[in-house]
Amino acid sequence: MSIYSEIGDKAGEGTPLNNISMIYDARGDYDTALKYLDQSLAIRREIGDKAGEDCTLNNIGKIYKAQGDNAKALQYYEQSLAIQRKIGNKYGEAVTSWNIGRIYEDQGDFAKTEQYMSRAVQLAEEIGHPKLEYFREILEQVRAAIKGR
Repeated sequence: MSIYSEIGDKAGEGTPLNNISMIYDARGDYDTALKYLDQSLAIRREIGDKAGEDCTLNNIGKIYKAQGDNAKALQYYEQSLAIQRKIGNKYGEAVTSWNIGRIYEDQGDFAKTEQYMSRAVQLAEEIGHPKLEYFREILEQVRAAIKGR
């Protein structure tokens, strides 16, 4: 990372910052993870790296979800989702739609859960996502819960 900084390669700086944050996330050090993600996000926005920006926003959402702050997580996931749709990142859209669905599931809003998870499954089918069967299984559980009400 210091080499990228030294040579003025802004594009090269964003990815290592994002990756370092994931180490701190895995350790449960969310404050430090967010510090690195904020730096990565600033760089990605500065250089117009939309794909990197959507990834970083999704990772920030993941941190807030892990901290139990679903409202903040949702804000970041929604920003990420908007970019993914704009740039045609179907893989990212599937994952982020799933993540948003999980937040609504936590909140007991199964109609929205089903909406976002259905979109994730649809996209996963289109692209051959490796978690397709898992997504389908959980979506069926959500639909069964809705019918049981």
